[in-house]
Amino acid sequence: MKCLVILLLCSLCINALAAESERPNFIMLLVDDLGRQDLGVYGSSLHETPHMDRLAADGMRFDNAYTAHPRCVPSRVATMSGRYPASYGVPGFQDRSEGPHALPLSAVTFAEVLAEAGYETGYIGKWHVGKDGGEPSQQGFATSIMAGKSGAPPSYFWPYEKRRSGAGGKGFETYSGGEEGEYLTDRLMDEALAFIEQKKDDPFLLVLAHYAVHTPIEAPEPMVEKYREIITERGIPEGGPRSDRDVVVDNTGQVKTVQNNPTYAAMVESVDENLGRLVARLEELELADSTAIILTSDHGGLSSRGLENMRELATTNLPYRHGKGWLYDGGIRVPLIVKWPGRVEPGQVSAVQVTGTDHYPTLLAMAGVGLRAAEHRDGRSYLPALQGESYTRDPMFWHSSLGRPASTGDTRSSAVISGDWKLIQWYSLEDATIVRTELYNLAEDPGEHQDLAVLETAKRAELEALLNDWKESVNARLGAFKGGGG
Repeated sequence: MKCLVILLLCSLCINALAAESERPNFIMLLVDDLGRQDLGVYGSSLHETPHMDRLAADGMRFDNAYTAHPRCVPSRVATMSGRYPASYGVPGFQDRSEGPHALPLSAVTFAEVLAEAGYETGYIGKWHVGKDGGEPSQQGFATSIMAGKSGAPPSYFWPYEKRRSGAGGKGFETYSGGEEGEYLTDRLMDEALAFIEQKKDDPFLLVLAHYAVHTPIEAPEPMVEKYREIITERGIPEGGPRSDRDVVVDNTGQVKTVQNNPTYAAMVESVDENLGRLVARLEELELADSTAIILTSDHGGLSSRGLENMRELATTNLPYRHGKGWLYDGGIRVPLIVKWPGRVEPGQVSAVQVTGTDHYPTLLAMAGVGLRAAEHRDGRSYLPALQGESYTRDPMFWHSSLGRPASTGDTRSSAVISGDWKLIQWYSLEDATIVRTELYNLAEDPGEHQDLAVLETAKRAELEALLNDWKESVNARLGAFKGGGG
């Protein structure tokens, strides 16, 4: 009997060790302001992204991936917490009792759960959801590097806390390393590779949140010149600060229609080039087969501006409408590629709808860690999609409480997507009155050009009820318009 008990205990220990060894490492690459259409695999004919395209060929590309908000801070709150940002009053109404943090310290992040399960955790790059006292180290990430409160660096060239003109900075934290001529995207990958080297013997979670491709639009000159030559050879006008001949004007503002900004294209290529460095290093360390890579963005590309604004525009999100800041699909559709060797069949394309809250439960499910539904209550694991299943996600919701008509042209709005149907509510400039409701069939009209709100009255009423009930459940509020900002 005693021998039987010992054998049983040994068996349990062996099974536990086997389960531990089967847990994948996780690397989440969160690229700031990267539009879905900025990748070759999603349709860009200008930006060269061979490593991202290869990642898709080796894994799964999602064609209907969304972010939970079209701006940086609230979208990141959703990704980290598994909750819609409106649940925390973000942006504009967050509870200040825990400090000035968009992501409250009471929120249990996926990093905290995976750390409890034995993962080494690291966060490198743009954090932006907590100020002093609300850094990644307070939210489950044992290692935190260059992850302060700033939403963008004053410069992408060392020293990063100073503008290239020498006119000061924006509070970006001083980096003690670095050297003249160094580019921030390269530096972040250097730090990521060092983290992986240090943690390679244990399961690890690394979030590498690039500041690129957010403004300021800066890149190494040789790479910029390469794209200038390509644009010239194709006979299209160069975009960026030099020319805006492709920009069209309508009643919402100014909208970019062509990918022709050589500096922005170079920024995209730099991110891609560094992905290639990452994959090569994983192979050298014999970690490639045990590491899952998730590549995505926080919202659509910067493609629109207010009528009186002359800020440099980065890209176009066509055929999707508008971009960063907007609840049209150009603002909320994002790239999503997942490579998980041995578990995700290479070259797959999923039509399943995914939103930013869904990464949290998916990571837990991939790790074999029990879900925390009370924490990530708005997230739905897309592990079944990774396993090849096709299904319809339950409705997804958005609430953009602070419009920026002078900056990106957008105004306050709320939206719901249920299957193929999308409804958007637009609010008055003065109060919470809904002044316009639009309804689109995304399957037939992905560019959101044909408003069906008058024709499809039953569907409109159905989605209005869904959206209004959700707004009441999260106490969705509206703030005043904001002028500038990114």
